[in-house]
Amino acid sequence: MKTVKIVFFALLLVTSFVNAQTTVTGKVMNRKNKPVANALIYLDTINSNVVTNKAGEFSLIVPEKVKIIQVYSKKHGWLRSVYSKETKMDFMYLDSAPVTDKSLTPPNGLKPEKDKSTVSYRTIYDMMRGRIAGVVVQQDNTIIIRGVNSIKNNSEPLFVVDGNVVSSIDYIVPNEVQSITVLKDAEASIYGARGASGVIVIKLKK
Repeated sequence: MKTVKIVFFALLLVTSFVNAQTTVTGKVMNRKNKPVANALIYLDTINSNVVTNKAGEFSLIVPEKVKIIQVYSKKHGWLRSVYSKETKMDFMYLDSAPVTDKSLTPPNGLKPEKDKSTVSYRTIYDMMRGRIAGVVVQQDNTIIIRGVNSIKNNSEPLFVVDGNVVSSIDYIVPNEVQSITVLKDAEASIYGARGASGVIVIKLKK
């Protein structure tokens, strides 16, 4: 009877472990809808050692606590997306120019005036996605600033455009942007409670 209990307990542990993981499949494509082969898949910041095949396809097991899935291609650079327990995730590069580590993770924002690929972005969300350190732009264009010390850190940040607080940045055309700066915690405190989830300050070209 004791042996039966031990076996049953072991089965429960295995079942629990399996249920805590999800198998995710997907494709990585370029802007011409062609497959991107040999792209590395990262779970948060950890290399999963999974690479896309010739068809741009990948399949991997994602542990329960993973929050972000990233893709890295030597030719195209980085893409990232918040992971919300999906079983299928596709990625598409919107420009063909290589993205260097320096342009991917600027210290606290983005200055696109010297970026020749800016004209290829259709929306400001495309321009920001995966290119500003600590800023996650989800597939539905919801923006989250990571590392904000607030109970509201799952809420969207405050948007300030040319000194004015706005409710949306949908109207902004990428090639009109001079700079984007991200503020959080102490830096965002000048905006009071409104800046509890961080602040994205956008300066437009005159």
